[in-house]
Amino acid sequence: MSTERTRELTALVTAARDGDPQAQDALVGAYLPLVYNVVGRALNGSVDVDDVVQETMLRALDALDGLRTPESFRSWLVAIAMNQVRAHWHTRQNAPGGVEEARELADPGADFVDLTMVRLQLSGQRRETARATRWLEPDDRGLLSLWWLECAGELTRAEVAQALELPPQHTAVRVQRMKAQLEAARVVVRALDSRPLCEELHGLLGSWDGRPSALWRKRIARHARGCARCSGLWSGLMPAEGLLAGLALVAAAPALLDRIRSAADLAPAGSASALAAAGHGGHRAAGSRSAARGEARRRRRNRRRAVGGAVVAACVAGGGLWYFDSVPGTGRQEPAAARGAGAAVPDELVEPSPVSTSASPSASASTSPKPSAKPSKKTTPSPSAKKTEKATPTGQAPTRASRKAASAPQQEAPSGTVGQVVALVNKERAAAGCGPLAEDSLLDKSAQAHSADMAARDFFDHTNPDGADPGQRITAAGYRWSTYGENIAMGQQTPEAVMESWMNSPGHRANILNCSFKDIGVGIHEGPGGPWWTQNFGAKL
Repeated sequence: MSTERTRELTALVTAARDGDPQAQDALVGAYLPLVYNVVGRALNGSVDVDDVVQETMLRALDALDGLRTPESFRSWLVAIAMNQVRAHWHTRQNAPGGVEEARELADPGADFVDLTMVRLQLSGQRRETARATRWLEPDDRGLLSLWWLECAGELTRAEVAQALELPPQHTAVRVQRMKAQLEAARVVVRALDSRPLCEELHGLLGSWDGRPSALWRKRIARHARGCARCSGLWSGLMPAEGLLAGLALVAAAPALLDRIRSAADLAPAGSASALAAAGHGGHRAAGSRSAARGEARRRRRNRRRAVGGAVVAACVAGGGLWYFDSVPGTGRQEPAAARGAGAAVPDELVEPSPVSTSASPSASASTSPKPSAKPSKKTTPSPSAKKTEKATPTGQAPTRASRKAASAPQQEAPSGTVGQVVALVNKERAAAGCGPLAEDSLLDKSAQAHSADMAARDFFDHTNPDGADPGQRITAAGYRWSTYGENIAMGQQTPEAVMESWMNSPGHRANILNCSFKDIGVGIHEGPGGPWWTQNFGAKL
């Protein structure tokens, strides 16, 4: 967040904490979309989404007096939202028949996946990714709700970690696991969309009730790995980070904002008569307000459950399913972009969004002479290729962690190796119709520092142990970017070998063939278990 925005937020939160009803109303209006997106994706389809959002905002208003640092309001608010989500699921799971009741009473009108696709006009692999979120388990959906906003530039990794109540390193591990589940879910969506449907898969789905679930995600994904026909569905998956980068927030309904204002006794900013009635502080005593809120929530929940039950009954009677929009045999389908190996990427996905892609980290230094290009194998001793991406706001200021990474011990690459990598990259780009990349000394500096840092501190990731990501490191090196990307690898002995690994991985290949990049930097660090390779791509402001 920029210094100016931080000052504005601090002033607004301070005024709201002092009881200014206009400031409180402005705070609710400004941060309702963020909370709505966090809760909406975490509780997709639940009749209680609006209630959890409202409770989060009201709790935040009630607890403002205890917020000592106004500039931390956003991360504090997101943490409250996640606590409310966890409390909601805990209540559901502990109630007799709670989980089944939640399924039966899911509100078609509150389906956040549908809202996301319609309001953001998603298509191609973005639409596919949104639909795949239905197949995640509740914990992963909660994490996805935060990670989605991180990719979109609305939250930082530090804020995600704070909301999860985890250190950054553990957060990174959780995110990687969730991304693997999301990738499998995307393949499931593709498999169910295939026409004609695979005969073997059709037989497997004989006992499926049509509802997305973790169990059926695993079964269908396992089939897709072993089936000669469906195995190609794993190819051509664009990294989810790049698909989500820069996406707007799904807007909350105006009625929800009005409900929160009413429950908090706030008037829309500028309404003199209502402000006068509210008096100093803008709200009633917390006890009476809480009781009124509880009664209003019970009435709303009963009304919405009745409507949700009626819709489910109508769907069942008519032989239809509203919850999942891709049921085998219905003939309903959506185009799945880039399904086959080597399929073209839709033009809508070629955009200047910050992306980074890596080979998978190993548990220890690699000793295998033959690197692997198989994705998502964290514990394999051989280097592997894995897709990870990071979306970061343009112009992010360098942090102490990124400056530390930039100053890590460096070891010069063998003479000519960097030039060979650049030449191989430009050869691939020429074949794909992209212009050549120019070697940039600042990107070289950033890439070399990261390769040396990975070797020195025994980690293998885009985010270093201090939490500095590629954008921060590139910025710290002095490169002012409008977009960036990063590939990393470990163990390949020659430029030809590492380029072969990267080009055989869709995410790495996408970075190399991204025509929006104009500059490149390469860093190679030699040592036992290495070399460690880093490619930094960028386009200047």
